[in-house]
Amino acid sequence: MRIIFVDRSTRLKTVGDLKTKARGGMVSSLFRVSDYLSNAGHDVTVLSDIEQSGCTPARVKWVDDHWGEYDVLINNRGIGDGYSMIRAKHRVLWTHDLPHSGFIPNPKSITAYDRVVFMSKYAERIWRTFYKAIGKSVYIPNGVDKKEFYPRQKRKHLIYASAPNRGLDKLPLILDALRSRTDPKLELLAYSNLAKLHPGEGEDRFDYTPVEESNVTLCDPVPQKVLANKLGQAALMILPSAYPEICSNAVLQSLVSGTPIITTGNLGATPEWVKHKKNGMLTEYVPHDYMVHIVEIVRNAKEVLNNPKLHQRLIDGALRTKIFDWQEIGTKWERMLNGL
Repeated sequence: MRIIFVDRSTRLKTVGDLKTKARGGMVSSLFRVSDYLSNAGHDVTVLSDIEQSGCTPARVKWVDDHWGEYDVLINNRGIGDGYSMIRAKHRVLWTHDLPHSGFIPNPKSITAYDRVVFMSKYAERIWRTFYKAIGKSVYIPNGVDKKEFYPRQKRKHLIYASAPNRGLDKLPLILDALRSRTDPKLELLAYSNLAKLHPGEGEDRFDYTPVEESNVTLCDPVPQKVLANKLGQAALMILPSAYPEICSNAVLQSLVSGTPIITTGNLGATPEWVKHKKNGMLTEYVPHDYMVHIVEIVRNAKEVLNNPKLHQRLIDGALRTKIFDWQEIGTKWERMLNGL
């Protein structure tokens, strides 16, 4: 089967940057799924904004300009109305973030897709609210590399691993409050590689100064293996997020590592995986209730840290959470494509 993915938001210069992103602790479902399908024997191309074309070790061709005929065109992130220079027997819309006018300028164009792929039930509910004409769909979430992410012997440190707009700026206040109520030497490691690799400009640029000058240990981008080790050892994942996640890699990786998550409830798809007092703790209030939300995060973390039995119950619950590995996710993709 000849397959082409279309994504103009990868911000790559060369195929070698794929390895750089992996070393920086970043995982992209686009990289994982395209490589899996190529290894399964399909002819796979990715049309992206890459500055220099090349091939991955899995023989996936990454190009910045292309035309031709394919069995399937997959619009990654639902970009535009499709690409007229590419003829395809079937078209698949792979939704990621929440819908907005830039994803599908013409709402009627969504009828051109044979399948729509959603990564969570929350995502499907929102997309179908905005685009009533969505037809057949399939649920395929993100996966986790379980050979790297698995539980280690737990230590006392806390961890944050996500983009900066998932609550990085709240960490100094949270850590100081927890230190005064639990252990004065409590450590919080913060991995926020996305902004370091894509710092943004103007209003989109994140100011690290308050975090760097706090008691939070702000870490540089690290390889996936290093991140997996630290995550597996962490007592808790702290995610005071105000962002409506579609399917958070950090959440899935944390649960597979047996690390309970202290995070925001009633927001995005995260509650589909994180269950209160079963594998983590969820707030009742959302971040708009700023101080109440922070107090809840601190109280929830304090309750777990001061209660070893509860902590162990959450660890066991995290490990029982149904999370797919990337092999299983690739199989789901191939089954969906073969059924078109």
